[in-house]
Amino acid sequence: MARSAKQATGRTRITSQSHDAITDDGNALFSLVNGEQLHIEVSLSWFTSLNGCTITPKVIEGDNSDLGTKPTVAATSPTITTLDIIDADINDNKFKIVFPQDLISSWTASPLPNKPVYGFFGLEIADNNTGNAQQIWKPVRGMVEVLYSPTEVV
Repeated sequence: MARSAKQATGRTRITSQSHDAITDDGNALFSLVNGEQLHIEVSLSWFTSLNGCTITPKVIEGDNSDLGTKPTVAATSPTITTLDIIDADINDNKFKIVFPQDLISSWTASPLPNKPVYGFFGLEIADNNTGNAQQIWKPVRGMVEVLYSPTEVV
């Protein structure tokens, strides 16, 4: 009898990487225009209250030496920016991350019309427990792409 693709095939080997026990849909690309200040709302459907939690969103400057190409590493001496949070109601599961107007003002490279610059983004949420009782989540990470804007040319 031929086996269909949906039939069980026994246990996977311990070295198999075919299943992630912690599902991950957190990869993101934030595409900004240089000089924009945007509020990006984050909704954590698996959270009921952010009361007592520490929310830390950061952007680290990428290695933009090959301008216009997505970097695979951070800059040698990167600018690291902790972004502000707006949270009007700590009892819901929503908050806004503020990408500031001057996000790349101290980066070593600036975008050109057809060559954006990039950074890496990460969001960390830690509950208010301590030691082994504390949980720390990193629900979103990805890249920040900053595009050229004629109004930002000095």
